[in-house]
This record gives sequence, structure tokens and C-alpha cells, in this order.
Amino acid sequence: MTYLTCPVCGKKLTKNERSWRCEKGHSFDEAASGYLHLLPSNKMNSKLPGDNKQMVNARRDFLRKGYYQPVSDKLNEVIGGLLKDKKSPLLLDVGCGEGYYTSRLKEALPKAEICGMDISKLAVNAAAKSCKNVMWAVASSFDLPVADNSCDVLLSMFAPICMEEFSRVLKPGGVLVFAVTSTKHLWELKEAIYDEPYENKKEDHEYEGFVFEAKHKVQDMIHLPCQEDIANLFTMTPYYYKSSVTTSQRVAALQHLDTLIDVDILVYRKI
Repeated sequence: MTYLTCPVCGKKLTKNERSWRCEKGHSFDEAASGYLHLLPSNKMNSKLPGDNKQMVNARRDFLRKGYYQPVSDKLNEVIGGLLKDKKSPLLLDVGCGEGYYTSRLKEALPKAEICGMDISKLAVNAAAKSCKNVMWAVASSFDLPVADNSCDVLLSMFAPICMEEFSRVLKPGGVLVFAVTSTKHLWELKEAIYDEPYENKKEDHEYEGFVFEAKHKVQDMIHLPCQEDIANLFTMTPYYYKSSVTTSQRVAALQHLDTLIDVDILVYRKI
């Protein structure tokens, strides 16, 4: 494994038992759960950046029930097709969260080397506890501790993007895969909690140095049979951060819900 780099000096990291070291002597020990912390304190914008414990637990508990499995299945199909001729490809999941999609990709693509990175230490720790055959690291998508031109596929699932970094770490001809919410995503949830629900904005993007290859749509009506699952879903969404007291009360009053998942999986190739 030679693609990880020192977040202090940029030199490649090599592993010796549970410690990783660069040629300049900077050393990083694996946590008990198996992940590496590659986010220096001087690059952290808070003591615990990224998702907090409540958000991580909500997403973990919701996703483990399979509500978003159609998205995961389509993702596995798309990336499996892209990598079918690669013997030992490297896939980097940036913004991996608690690792649901990353772990299922590893199950579908056992020959691929897969690394999941997220700025949230709590999320990465949860991911490392749940899946031992993926490399997990705490890192920022805006300063990836990954070697230039090293990745065959870079994945970003509903996460912040930094195209400059993504382009840097992808090989020429490498593939960038985004999952983004489409216009009607969770429409029925919005109808239930907002006086004036609105569709998500949908824009097609072009990125310098990349060509657009394909869009794969995932639509499925999911049934949430209990308040706990509805609350977990709401806590996962951006709406949670800006919810009013009234909105929160309406979410708490819902005992069951049928709502649409509407997701686009976009594929770009680096020129």
C-alpha cells in the first residue's frame, strides 16, 4: 500500500505493524478500531469536525435497515462495470461517513483496494468497527493524504467536493463518481413537515479536465413504519441543520411515512 501520504510533509507513508511513518520521521498510529487519523490539528476547524455522534448514529441505524439499498446496489453495479477489466484497482471514497456504501462496495468488489476517508473522527471510527477489510482514515476532502495519480475511481456520496484535489489524486483516465439528490428526493417528507415544500435544485455541471460519461437514476418509494426511522432519516438530511421548532414537532408527530428516494449517480472521466 503506497498511495497514502503524510499529511504534514506529503511524503509517502509506509506501514510497520500498526504504525505508519514517512521518510521524514512523521509517524501515525492506527486507532484501536483500525483507522488512521491523518488530519493535523492545525487543519481542523473545530475540536471534532464533521458529523457529531447523533448524526453518525442516526445515519448508521437508518442505512443498516436497507432503505437506501437501491442506491447502493446501483452504485455497485455502475462501479463494477467501470472496473471489470482492472485486476487490482484502487477506489477512494471521499466523505465516506460511517461506511455503509464503502463496505458494500468492498463486498461486491473483493479484489479492489478500497479506502474510505471522512473529516468526522466519530464516523470513521464507526466505519472501522463495522468493516475490517477497508482502509479507513480521518482526512479532509480539501487536503487528501493521497498520492498524485494513484486512484482508479474516486467516489463522493452526497458529500462536499474539491475538484482540484479529486483531479490530483485520480489517474489519467480515472473515473469520478458522484451521488447527488435529484428534484423529488424525499418529496413526501417535505410535504409533511413544510408549509411550502420545494423541489431540490438540479443543475448539470461541467468540470475542467473531465468529460461527462453517464447518469444513472435511482428512484424508489420507501416505507418507514415507525417514528424512530423517520427521525433518523430527518437527522441525516440538510433540513435537520436549519429546522425550526415547528418543523421538528411535525417530524416527531409522524408515525409512518412513504417517501420517494430520487438520486442521480453521475460518472465523469479524467482526461
